[in-house]
Amino acid sequence: MSADFKSILVTGANSGIGLATAQYLASQGFHVYAGARNTAALEELCKNPNITPVQLDVTNAEDVINTKKIIEQRQSALFGLVNNAGITKAGPLMDVSVEDMRAQFEVNLFGVHQITQAVFSLLLQAKGRIVMISSDSGFFATPFVGPYCSSKFALEGYSDSLRREIIPHGMKVILIEPGRIMTPIWNKGEKILKSGKNVKSIFWREAKAMGKYAIRKGKTSGLPPIEVAKIVHAALTAKNPKLRYIVAENKFEYRMMKILPSWYVDQRVIRKIQKVTKEEETKR
Repeated sequence: MSADFKSILVTGANSGIGLATAQYLASQGFHVYAGARNTAALEELCKNPNITPVQLDVTNAEDVINTKKIIEQRQSALFGLVNNAGITKAGPLMDVSVEDMRAQFEVNLFGVHQITQAVFSLLLQAKGRIVMISSDSGFFATPFVGPYCSSKFALEGYSDSLRREIIPHGMKVILIEPGRIMTPIWNKGEKILKSGKNVKSIFWREAKAMGKYAIRKGKTSGLPPIEVAKIVHAALTAKNPKLRYIVAENKFEYRMMKILPSWYVDQRVIRKIQKVTKEEETKR
């Protein structure tokens, strides 16, 4: 499928997966509307002739309406929407405030719904595709990252329902499930740990150890964001794309997690927590 004259809206294009996706799609001949909240990021995106940067916070109704207007002014249809914008709230669930949980869903689910609904008529006209950037956390719930996992599980359900509703109208919904990716999200994780927000929690010892372990692994062994961008391109251009793409080195292990009994997975996770906690405390 040729990218000629096809336009794509990518949300969360400030950095990481969103930025890599916007740049890669532009390099492959698509015209990209790159939605970003950061002014500096928007200025940088202006340098690419195939990218139209737009001020877009998916939780801001005015931003969403203006984004649709910008697209309509340039052309009547939109071939693709890449719902990448998202945030991460972490911590033991019994220590997570209702406000933090709401903020998590406000971006990762309600924001996705708001922007998708706003541009749906443009996508329908082009018989286009909606690509959801989910996560391995959308099928494998990690302890101490409950808010994020919950939002991604919700996104998976939302995507399945939407796909089954719009298939008869010639449209597609594709889920991308990245594993560990080397993005600025790990720097944000470090700030959360250093804040000592949950230091008095009965879960702090294990949560801190698992957090430090995940951050170290993310920074040293995570895949580069371009690997996700390439899969997004495949999802937009393949005649018959997969319904889900796992982007990780250990795809077999992830697939096994989807079919193994929950009690067995629980035991493996608990052993992992105990092992990592012991190792992290030994390093002190």
